Amino acid sequence: MEGNLALKTPNLARRLPALCGLMFCLGAGLEYVMCKTGFYNVTAIREGQKAAAQQAEEEEFWLRVKARREARQAAVTIKSDE
Repeated sequence: MEGNLALKTPNLARRLPALCGLMFCLGAGLEYVMCKTGFYNVTAIREGQKAAAQQAEEEEFWLRVKARREARQAAVTIKSDE
């Protein structure tokens, strides 16, 4: 289109400071809400529980491996009756 109905190219240099300010305010508001609702506390607790469960599972795995190794060693060991 031409004339008054033509789409004008946006001037990015003029709108960038306002866009940065708006995004900063939105980010700050989101952080405020997350801190006030205890989001970070809940996340920290869940991550701790997940790490503890994984550590217990790994410990149980290594106990099973150790028991299996001992059983194989007992089966392979030659016993002498003296």
